[in-house]
Amino acid sequence: MPFVESDLEHKLVITSIGQNIWGTLRSNTATALDRLKLRPLLEPTVFLLHQMTVHAIKALHYNVFKQIILHDFGFSDIDHEIEFDAMFENEINEHGDKNIAKFCRENSLYVMVSFPDTEDTIAAISAPCFCCDAIRLNDKLIKTLGYRLEIQEMAGQPNFYSGTLNLYRQRMDLSVFRPPVLMSRYDQETSSREIFTQLSYSIVCFNSLGTIQSLSPSLLSQLDLKENESSVAVFLSAIPKRFYNDVIWGVMMDTPHGKFENYRMRLKTGDDHGTSVLFNVSGFRDSQGIIHTLWQEISLDGKNSSALSEGSILNEARVHNITRNYVPQLVEQKAREVVRLGGNLLSNEECHIAILFCDIVGFTTYVEKNEKEESIIHTLNSILRRISLSVKKHGGFIDKFMGDCIMVLFRNPRDAVIAALEMQNHSVDINFLRERANLDRLLLRIGIHWGKVVIGNVGTPERLDWTAIGDVVNTASRIEKNCRPEHVLISQSMRDVIETGEKPDFKYGETFSIVAKGKKNALPVCYVYSAD
Repeated sequence: MPFVESDLEHKLVITSIGQNIWGTLRSNTATALDRLKLRPLLEPTVFLLHQMTVHAIKALHYNVFKQIILHDFGFSDIDHEIEFDAMFENEINEHGDKNIAKFCRENSLYVMVSFPDTEDTIAAISAPCFCCDAIRLNDKLIKTLGYRLEIQEMAGQPNFYSGTLNLYRQRMDLSVFRPPVLMSRYDQETSSREIFTQLSYSIVCFNSLGTIQSLSPSLLSQLDLKENESSVAVFLSAIPKRFYNDVIWGVMMDTPHGKFENYRMRLKTGDDHGTSVLFNVSGFRDSQGIIHTLWQEISLDGKNSSALSEGSILNEARVHNITRNYVPQLVEQKAREVVRLGGNLLSNEECHIAILFCDIVGFTTYVEKNEKEESIIHTLNSILRRISLSVKKHGGFIDKFMGDCIMVLFRNPRDAVIAALEMQNHSVDINFLRERANLDRLLLRIGIHWGKVVIGNVGTPERLDWTAIGDVVNTASRIEKNCRPEHVLISQSMRDVIETGEKPDFKYGETFSIVAKGKKNALPVCYVYSAD
């Protein structure tokens, strides 16, 4: 079966984890479960299909990379699996899965998720036969949800297997549809004891001077210490002084009832090569002044947790709340997606996208004339705030603010035009109020272009931007510079891609050409207007 980029909603052809298919997968899953009257199972089913797809793609990439190493580079064999794993990991860290995905597309290797409209079928995942075991990795969740996975060869495709996820009504757990009940006090205490045991919680009690009165022996074991008095002394010396300052003599004395939660602290025993464990500590002070603390070891699936900061998580949350407004929306969304897919860095991504530039005409001159009469920052922010609302409303992402200019990315070209027209409507409202206050009018100029870009990391490790790069960005900026104030100017490529979809609710002006700086050929463009 030759590879084609699928635009059918019910058939997703995937060669890269970075493909933007997860929203469609979710909506198709919802449709399938609605048909089966199982909407309460949407969230776990989406998670299941997400995991099955990711596992299959990773298995596909692993085996394809091995094929490339063995055959394309002339290697007859790889001596050590560990050596190959290091090569594969280095390729993913350096280039993401871009090169491997390209090889897959060129050689008709892919994972396909489809949603057949047949009785008791939720979805089907098709993949090369060497991905078969990866699809089975979620067997426990499949059974828990009352599904069954049937894997068989695809008809006419001897090297492909298809796993069909079906509803197994005999095993359906109807309790998932029951309303929740309130626990009895006895059940709560029983569950609490079980949680305490299974999660290896430990207790340390301090007096108001910070001296340890008692502690759980299990805590010493977590630090590879023997359960004796000398180990208690080692433990006591390992507690950093800042813990006493922050908690024992700080929060405990200042807050009502001396409560604190989620304080991270690293304990190190011995020399630099000794045991190092990061704990999350919470506690309270009782009426006798005894400070009871609950300790839980922080574990990241065997990964090194040394990058996690120490101190109050509440303070870290406050820092995050301050800095998140300075992080581009697309970066935060992509970072969440990468973490969900098991990654730890933003890789370069090639995609078709609409680039919108919006500029406040003559704002520099306006600033020189009016810096003493009104707040320039307040004026600028009031305009950008209205622009940002339109961007968010229509699914765009603000890439950056450049003084009085804003650069925005849209996955959907039609949404970019609708947002731009709405921005101009906001500009009319703002200027009506400014005229009534005898203030200068501030007009917007908007240019939009569509094409293929690379969204990737630009900068140094100390200061990175994850931004769109390519000729499309430069061309969009040139279009904006050639736009008349109060108008929206788009490229012919924008118009062409919009007209392949549903009929737009706006109209086009006559096509004409502009000479854009740095371009050899004239660029065809047209203005767009609201339908009314």
